[in-house]
Amino acid sequence: QASYRRFCFDLYLGHSRKVTSTADPQVSPLYADEQLVRRFPPILMHVGKNELALQDVEEMSMVLSSVGNTVETHVYPALHLHRWGSGSHFWAQDSLLRIDEFLYRLW
Repeated sequence: QASYRRFCFDLYLGHSRKVTSTADPQVSPLYADEQLVRRFPPILMHVGKNELALQDVEEMSMVLSSVGNTVETHVYPALHLHRWGSGSHFWAQDSLLRIDEFLYRLW
């Protein structure tokens, strides 16, 4: 999974025409300076436990929490695309309800 993740990063950054790196804060907010991160709005993140983005979501959640930002993370037992898959009505409803509650409470 790690090599596939690197492959995806490479494609995202332009493959053979790369102009930046994954450590560029304009590519990943994980690398933004603390002063900028403090200005981020409240953030809700949903991710599946087997998704490539899981590690990024967990790291971003820690970065946001470390500066006192409001962040809520929910890891689902299935891929995040569960909203569009068959037999996943429960997870889709749960995700949408959490989004609704988050927006109502914080925005």
